[in-house]
Amino acid sequence: SATDLPLVAKGIMTGEDVESCADAGADAVIVSNHGGRHLDNTLGTIEVLSEAVAAAKGRTEILLAGGIRRGADVVKALALGARAVFIGRPLFWGLALGGEQGVIRVLDILREEIEITMAKCGRPTVADIDSTVVVKAPRL
Repeated sequence: SATDLPLVAKGIMTGEDVESCADAGADAVIVSNHGGRHLDNTLGTIEVLSEAVAAAKGRTEILLAGGIRRGADVVKALALGARAVFIGRPLFWGLALGGEQGVIRVLDILREEIEITMAKCGRPTVADIDSTVVVKAPRL
């Protein structure tokens, strides 16, 4: 009630928490384990993404942060229902290596990898990416 700005909750890793955020009126949630640095052996964000999307039931947008290192990771996240992904570490690597031009180069590489992955999956547009491009390995 204090603002008209969109409300986004970050650090969500369970379907139950997604439901709580949606019930509280969150416009979006960011599935994130904060780099996995706070808990040893925590699940990767991609591993809990499907649960988060299912729990949202379309009431709130699901965004993904963490674990995005290649263009194929972006395609997988979109296929599993993320509306968008955040790029973290690769941008810092580019910045450290080449400043502004390094960041631009990282983004160019990611774009090229996304396009190649989409082409290999037979998906000409982002809107054509769906769950059929991902096969989940069974848990052992």
